[in-house]
Amino acid sequence: MTIDPDIFWRACSSRDRRFDGRFFTGVTSTGIYCRPICPARLPARRNVRFYTSAAAAEAAGFRPCRRCRPETAPGSAAWLGTSATVARALRLKH
Repeated sequence: MTIDPDIFWRACSSRDRRFDGRFFTGVTSTGIYCRPICPARLPARRNVRFYTSAAAAEAAGFRPCRRCRPETAPGSAAWLGTSATVARALRLKH
Protein backbone atom coordinates (compact mmCIF):
# COMPACT_ATOMS: atom_id res chain seq x y z
CA MET A 1 0.00 0.00 0.00
CA THR A 2 1.31 3.43 -0.87
CA ILE A 3 1.03 6.15 1.70
CA ASP A 4 -0.84 9.29 0.67
CA PRO A 5 -0.44 11.58 3.70
CA ASP A 6 -3.40 13.80 2.75
CA ILE A 7 -5.84 10.89 2.54
CA PHE A 8 -4.50 9.31 5.73
CA TRP A 9 -4.72 12.64 7.56
CA ARG A 10 -8.36 13.14 6.51
CA ALA A 11 -9.20 9.60 7.66
CA CYS A 12 -7.40 10.17 10.95
CA SER A 13 -9.00 13.53 11.65
CA SER A 14 -12.48 12.15 10.92
CA ARG A 15 -11.78 8.98 12.98
CA ASP A 16 -13.28 6.92 10.16
CA ARG A 17 -13.67 3.32 11.38
CA ARG A 18 -13.24 1.95 7.85
CA PHE A 19 -9.51 2.68 8.15
CA ASP A 20 -9.00 0.89 11.46
CA GLY A 21 -6.02 -1.44 11.12
CA ARG A 22 -5.19 -0.20 7.60
CA PHE A 23 -2.58 2.33 8.75
CA PHE A 24 -1.11 3.76 11.93
CA THR A 25 -0.07 7.24 12.98
CA GLY A 26 3.17 7.93 14.80
CA VAL A 27 3.28 11.18 16.77
CA THR A 28 6.81 12.55 16.90
CA SER A 29 6.17 14.87 19.84
CA THR A 30 5.09 12.00 22.13
CA GLY A 31 6.82 8.97 20.58
CA ILE A 32 3.50 7.09 20.52
CA TYR A 33 1.74 5.43 17.62
CA CYS A 34 -2.04 5.04 17.36
CA ARG A 35 -4.85 3.63 15.30
CA PRO A 36 -6.76 6.16 13.20
CA ILE A 37 -9.79 5.74 15.48
CA CYS A 38 -7.94 6.62 18.70
CA PRO A 39 -10.06 8.80 21.03
CA ALA A 40 -7.00 10.79 22.15
CA ARG A 41 -6.70 14.44 21.18
CA LEU A 42 -5.73 14.89 17.53
CA PRO A 43 -2.04 15.86 17.26
CA ALA A 44 -0.72 18.70 15.15
CA ARG A 45 -0.34 17.58 11.54
CA ARG A 46 3.36 18.49 11.48
CA ASN A 47 4.01 15.93 14.25
CA VAL A 48 2.33 12.97 12.51
CA ARG A 49 4.01 10.22 10.47
CA PHE A 50 2.05 7.43 8.78
CA TYR A 51 2.88 3.71 8.74
CA THR A 52 1.27 0.76 7.02
CA SER A 53 1.70 -1.57 10.00
CA ALA A 54 2.16 -1.48 13.75
CA ALA A 55 5.49 -3.25 13.29
CA ALA A 56 6.72 -0.48 10.99
CA ALA A 57 5.77 2.16 13.56
CA GLU A 58 7.59 0.24 16.30
CA ALA A 59 10.63 -0.20 14.06
CA ALA A 60 10.66 3.60 13.64
CA GLY A 61 10.95 3.95 17.42
CA PHE A 62 7.33 4.57 18.46
CA ARG A 63 5.62 2.81 21.35
CA PRO A 64 1.94 1.72 21.31
CA CYS A 65 -0.80 3.96 22.65
CA ARG A 66 -2.42 2.68 25.84
CA ARG A 67 -5.84 4.01 24.87
CA CYS A 68 -6.40 2.47 21.43
CA ARG A 69 -3.98 -0.50 21.72
CA PRO A 70 -2.73 -0.39 18.10
CA GLU A 71 -0.79 -3.65 18.43
CA THR A 72 -4.19 -5.40 18.63
CA ALA A 73 -5.76 -3.67 15.61
CA PRO A 74 -7.92 -5.68 13.18
CA GLY A 75 -5.77 -7.89 10.98
CA SER A 76 -2.83 -7.96 13.39
CA ALA A 77 -1.51 -11.24 14.79
CA ALA A 78 -2.85 -10.38 18.25
CA TRP A 79 -6.30 -9.72 16.83
CA LEU A 80 -6.31 -12.95 14.82
CA GLY A 81 -5.30 -14.89 17.92
CA THR A 82 -4.40 -18.55 17.94
CA SER A 83 -5.05 -19.10 14.24
CA ALA A 84 -2.33 -16.56 13.43
CA THR A 85 0.10 -18.32 15.74
CA VAL A 86 -0.61 -21.71 14.17
CA ALA A 87 -0.35 -20.32 10.64
CA ARG A 88 2.98 -18.69 11.45
CA ALA A 89 4.32 -21.90 13.00
CA LEU A 90 3.35 -23.86 9.91
CA ARG A 91 5.07 -21.32 7.65
CA LEU A 92 8.24 -21.43 9.75
CA LYS A 93 8.30 -25.23 9.77
CA HIS A 94 8.74 -25.46 6.00
